Amino acid sequence: MSYRENALRSSLILAVPIILDRHYHSITMKNIESVWFVETHKELLDSSLSTILMSMIEALFLDSFDFDQYLTLVEKEGFEQGVFTTEIFGDHFDILLEMSKDLNLTAQNIMFKIIEEIVDGSTNRLLFYNRLMECNWTRFTGFAQGYLSNKNQQIDHLHEQKIAVMGQMAAGMAHEIRNPLASIKGFAQLVNNRLYEPEIKADELRAYLDITINEIDALNGLVTDFLVLARKGDSTKNNGVIFNVIEVIHRVNNIVNQLILSDDIILSVEYSQEEVLTYGSASQLEQVILNILKNSIDSFTAFRGRIDITVTTDAETNEIILIFKDDGEGIPHDKLKRIFDPFFTTKQKGTGIGLSICKQLIELYGGQIKVDSEVQVGTSVMVFLPWVIDYNIN
Repeated sequence: MSYRENALRSSLILAVPIILDRHYHSITMKNIESVWFVETHKELLDSSLSTILMSMIEALFLDSFDFDQYLTLVEKEGFEQGVFTTEIFGDHFDILLEMSKDLNLTAQNIMFKIIEEIVDGSTNRLLFYNRLMECNWTRFTGFAQGYLSNKNQQIDHLHEQKIAVMGQMAAGMAHEIRNPLASIKGFAQLVNNRLYEPEIKADELRAYLDITINEIDALNGLVTDFLVLARKGDSTKNNGVIFNVIEVIHRVNNIVNQLILSDDIILSVEYSQEEVLTYGSASQLEQVILNILKNSIDSFTAFRGRIDITVTTDAETNEIILIFKDDGEGIPHDKLKRIFDPFFTTKQKGTGIGLSICKQLIELYGGQIKVDSEVQVGTSVMVFLPWVIDYNIN
């Protein structure tokens, strides 16, 4: 190992506590629940996150063969962590998702600056950038597969068959896009660092950077789609409980805001009561809402649009009414009648499973779902749920 490699390795190791401190500071500024989670699990988080970062640093200096072996190992470790995390922290997956995203960004920002200062030559820097991105993405791929594997054990046979298809597709897509995604991301950040050099044509580089970032968003969106749709609990009616719909709305809002990277997508939530109770499965309702919002986002042109969520109650029918209204491209009338048919989809890429599952989950506990849409105007999805006014469930 050369003198500069030793210097780089030492600097990256010394940066680990700084990365964790900034990461914890960023996360605990989000909300009270995040503060509680970090404080409660600080010792476990310190140990596991430090180990991940140290392992990633060591991998940067491996030869090509050993690095490939490391990726295989780290994907397996990520899978085991996904299974463990689901069993222990399943109710706080939104926080873990946010922490994973923030840790990656924090580590990359700090490590990229260190690499920029120490490593000579754009080719060498690009190699380190790519390896950092590939390590992060590979671990996340394993984590997602472990999470899906654990969740699939909790659902009935019908849903197990459908989720298995999505899980296989997600794993296949992740395998195919892992390397190009890491390369594109690393190169995009390298180009961004060079934009203001006099010998660089900034306009051309910015145009290329826009293309690469759009490709990253598209690839990441595919993986995210299958991941969030697979988040299910037990679908048997005997496992229903009374829960607050507003809390589910807040939880989903938090998750979606972590998954959308555009400031041009606006998500608005409106309700008049802080507590609106229903009987059923909170995790299943969460999956339904995530699917509805994902469909709305997919309908936006140029990744720009607005989604309005309103929660109201009807005392005469004892119903909770959730309305999701977007200003996307809309659904043609001839296709609107078939949107709940299994494996029917209006998208060029998609399984057509999502809305079929949503309809089953909503109807399981006596609810219903309706869709109204107009081309070039937008779509409204209405979800009706039983309204529990007291805690006496017959």
